[in-house]
Amino acid sequence: MEQAPLLKAIETAAGGPADSTYNSEGKAAAAGVVPVALPYLRCPSDDFDQSAKGAANYVGSLGPQCAAGPCGVDPNQQYCQTGMNWGYQTSPDHGNSYSAQDIRGLFNRLGANLTFSSVPDGLSNTIAVGEVLVGQHDHLGGNWADGNGGASHASTIVPINTVTDGPADCSMGAQSKNNWNTSWGFKSRHTGGTNFLFADGSVHFITQGIDHKTYQCLGCRNDNQAFTMP
Repeated sequence: MEQAPLLKAIETAAGGPADSTYNSEGKAAAAGVVPVALPYLRCPSDDFDQSAKGAANYVGSLGPQCAAGPCGVDPNQQYCQTGMNWGYQTSPDHGNSYSAQDIRGLFNRLGANLTFSSVPDGLSNTIAVGEVLVGQHDHLGGNWADGNGGASHASTIVPINTVTDGPADCSMGAQSKNNWNTSWGFKSRHTGGTNFLFADGSVHFITQGIDHKTYQCLGCRNDNQAFTMP
């Protein structure tokens, strides 16, 4: 992205390499370095404030990682559990693990180390990054430079284009933007689906009507299932 000066400024302000640690954001923000509005991190079709600093429409995929919400309404939690025989086991909520073996997708919140060799299913068969809507997710309007500010807050257990335009409380249950079990999904303003970047660098538009098992297998890096892009 040719933003080496910005990276250096963030690392200098944070006192070390830019990573997903919780304290790097505060140090860099105090120095006036972040958040920064980068136009190529925003999709023009998203009606959320395009000038919002720190907002991003593209986040790393957790894959079929569990994501219990705080509202007591978790209709999608079933898709990260054992017993479905979909090639993967249950996982810690929200990608909160330092161990790569606990992470179903390619990204996580705590910095578990994953590389291309961590994708035995094949890079062309595994989602890396997808689109999100900033206003329908309570973690995405803050700071793209910090791991807990939106770098990896979308799980494939949530069906594509699930609407969560309710207020930032639990008053609307599954439709509330802070009900993570529904809001932490990939979604866009594009008709019928959402764009995804796969680990091999290819970009695919996946329709919201995709078979849900197929979608989970594309999100999981190591399910050992013979699924490819439909």
